[in-house]
Amino acid sequence: MIRSLYTASTGMFAQQINMDNIANNISNVNTTGFKKSRVAFEDLLYSRLPAPRVGAQETTLQLGSGVRVAATIRDFSDGGVLHTSQLLDVALNGDGFLAVSLDGRIAYTRSGSLQVSGGRLVTSSGYPVLDIRGREIVIGNEYSQVEIDENGNVTGFSGNSDVPRNLGQIGVARVPNRHAMRAIGGNLFVSDAPLDIGEPGRNQRARLMPGFLEMSNVQVVEEMVNLITAQRAYEVGSKAIQASDEMLQQANNLRR
Repeated sequence: MIRSLYTASTGMFAQQINMDNIANNISNVNTTGFKKSRVAFEDLLYSRLPAPRVGAQETTLQLGSGVRVAATIRDFSDGGVLHTSQLLDVALNGDGFLAVSLDGRIAYTRSGSLQVSGGRLVTSSGYPVLDIRGREIVIGNEYSQVEIDENGNVTGFSGNSDVPRNLGQIGVARVPNRHAMRAIGGNLFVSDAPLDIGEPGRNQRARLMPGFLEMSNVQVVEEMVNLITAQRAYEVGSKAIQASDEMLQQANNLRR
């Protein structure tokens, strides 16, 4: 059997995964805090074939076995910001994440669309946001207006009082190896590293921008170019399989 049939098939399979990744990036172009990813490829094992001897040296003849997807690499660069004027919307500018409590473990997000629910400050999906000490921020039902400032301080006004009360301070968490984080959906990431949380803007942590939301860092034009490139690579792989099939057909017809 011609080796190129299997070699070209690995390329088509790898480009199929690449297309799936690009489609996921494009579909999340308007997802708050979404971070795009790219596919990393690597070549497969090589076979050493018998080669003619030229003089005293034997030439090296190696044939590869194709390609495979090695990993998906997340791009954590900052996305653009959208002005919303909402009192509980915050965007992160710089290195860091909002830490949330997720079924007894810690998860991280860049989506700063927050709200008050169940007497706590939570994300749009209902996960409690943690303060600078890693605790949930509790907000009583008596507070009719809750605001967040650029330092992460959560203040509330109760009744007819014009004096705000400090209810807590949102913490910004840093993860030493961001590329080891795993996406679990819902704009959330998890990491095996211990929680490292502190005040916004301190020790090179991200600053908070109240009244803004960080948008996706997906560039549609760039993804469209990647999409066309992946499609062309897939077509070339299919052409190689067709050519190999025609060569086999010609070999089978030699005895006719």
